[in-house]
Amino acid sequence: MRQHLLTFITVFAVLVSPLAMASGGGGFGQGGYSQKKVDQQYELGRSYYKAKQADGSTLSYCIKRGDSLSKLSRKSVKPYKKGDVSAFVDSLYSCTDPDLKIAELVNDSQGEAILYYLNKRFKLKLK
Repeated sequence: MRQHLLTFITVFAVLVSPLAMASGGGGFGQGGYSQKKVDQQYELGRSYYKAKQADGSTLSYCIKRGDSLSKLSRKSVKPYKKGDVSAFVDSLYSCTDPDLKIAELVNDSQGEAILYYLNKRFKLKLK
């Protein structure tokens, strides 16, 4: 009886082990599915875009054309699609204070990250 049990366990182990290897399964986080790739620059720009200022308010972004301000939307940024980066940056103003450009309110590294985020979010393909 004991000999049959050992034979059964050996045969079972040999048959099951290739199946376990072929499944692609591994430890935690090593399953057969690929990990989602995260764009770190996009996430950084998004965090700067939504960040609170020192007074606790968030910075609101508007496009200024002529004397009118409009909030950022696909429709309002459409004229800048495939356009020049500097023209887009020059038209970004604060919605709360129409005399302040966004470029004056954020430092250069934050501005680059925010520009990358907006370019990708609105699919502007700026040059």
